Amino acid sequence: MSETSLAVVAKKYKAEIVRRRLATLGILRTSMKVFSDDEYVYFPVERPPNPDELPELITGDAKIQEATFNKLVLKPKTLKEAMMGTLDEELIKLVPRSFDIIGNVAILELDERLRPFAKDIASALKLVHKHVDTVLLKAGPSTGEYRTRPYKVIAGSGNTLTEHIEHGCRYRLDVREVFFTPRLSGERLRVASQVRPNECVADMFAGVGPFSITIAKMQPSCKVYAFEINPVAYKFLEENIRLNKVEDRVTAIFGDVRHNYGILEKRADRLIMNLPFSAEKYLDVATKLAKPSGAIMHFYGAAEDENAVETVKFNVSSIIRSLGFDAKFLWAKELKEVAPRKVVVALDIAISMR
Repeated sequence: MSETSLAVVAKKYKAEIVRRRLATLGILRTSMKVFSDDEYVYFPVERPPNPDELPELITGDAKIQEATFNKLVLKPKTLKEAMMGTLDEELIKLVPRSFDIIGNVAILELDERLRPFAKDIASALKLVHKHVDTVLLKAGPSTGEYRTRPYKVIAGSGNTLTEHIEHGCRYRLDVREVFFTPRLSGERLRVASQVRPNECVADMFAGVGPFSITIAKMQPSCKVYAFEINPVAYKFLEENIRLNKVEDRVTAIFGDVRHNYGILEKRADRLIMNLPFSAEKYLDVATKLAKPSGAIMHFYGAAEDENAVETVKFNVSSIIRSLGFDAKFLWAKELKEVAPRKVVVALDIAISMR
């Protein structure tokens, strides 16, 4: 699409100086594409500059005339921007501000009122995020011991095998077959930054390895034992350990940690329990893995009330003490709401045998 506009036409050797002056004056039209010929560069402007504003008009290095410019197609910066003109004002308010992008796979959760426009929204998302190939729509909650959920493909090839990069680490995974959330990226970095040299770490529900591998990369002298029960996730865990060259630091162990904790060569200085809806059931295993003299536990739980942090702290503290350990809470935070009034909580706990 083209449009005729008033233009400042500058000789090529003066073009950059003229461009800067026009930009400083605030009269350069940014919705049109600057072009050139053999001798001149053509700048679209809102109004003609005065000679005292642009001395090149006096020296003959620039002149004012009309020219035809191609309009710039501006890339929308957000999904909401991309949907302007497609949805009415009320529906625009429902377009999600955030969504998960794992490698080149995007995952959307849409209000029921937006479902008829799912394909349009997916196309808009791909316009904003050019590297996205497949767009999935959540078709149900995470279920089962593997924490996977059903999806519907609404754009792209439908390929859900991808590679995700986070904190300089690479993770290959299949979004349909394993649990992985990029929303814990900051949490993984926070935990890894606490690990001290030569620690023994037990990642009790490792998935494809994001906690374990981040720790191993940041603290090369540590030893991490990564337990995983999902056979598909376990294969990716092994692959990701090789991919990130941490074979000497991370040992992958297949199966339920309850039955395999005896594999550890020594008791753990630090435990990671990222299984929000079932982790409490494994606190007895955690105390068997932990150094009796003291260990740090990074615990992730969930509650369905307004005071989720205190509820989870009370439950965890009661169980740990019943197992003969003391518990001191070092840090606590609500991480995310995964459903109405259902909140995931992160706790850092220092535990030691009485």
